[in-house]
Amino acid sequence: MLQQLRVVQVAYATTDVRAAAREWHERYGAGPFFVRDHVPMSHVTVDGEEAVFDHSCALGQWGNVMVELVHHHDLAPPALEEDMRRNGTGIHHVACFVDDLEQARDQLVAAGARVVMDAQSQEVRFIFLDPGPDHGHLVEIYEETPYMSRLYGKVRDAAVGWDGSDVIRERR
Repeated sequence: MLQQLRVVQVAYATTDVRAAAREWHERYGAGPFFVRDHVPMSHVTVDGEEAVFDHSCALGQWGNVMVELVHHHDLAPPALEEDMRRNGTGIHHVACFVDDLEQARDQLVAAGARVVMDAQSQEVRFIFLDPGPDHGHLVEIYEETPYMSRLYGKVRDAAVGWDGSDVIRERR
């Protein structure tokens, strides 16, 4: 099943999304980065129980791939804290568009993945899965809704012809 996923983003853990965005721009020319602090969540569950997923992120373009820089402020229960913090730096997850969220989740679970979290922001539902210890990162899946298409397009289009100024752009 993992070979059928369409990877659209690589996400890296950080403790400061703005500083990391500036560094990514200086080192790799990535950006500009759209920053959103404490992304509002309307629903988060871990093992069917309510959970806390408070994070900030910076989304930028790195060549043909979106890069997300993510910082976790508060995570609960402790199992979510452990799953999401991992080593605290490096690749945190790859995000993939899927045609059907539940079907993709069920196929990944049947292939040995474990659901870490099922969440809904104001704009999109997404699921984090742990594909196993040999991968070293999580997998996030969500459907390519009109909102997600616009978001990915906005980040990609901002990089076209970008002169490197205004690296950090606040997102509401």
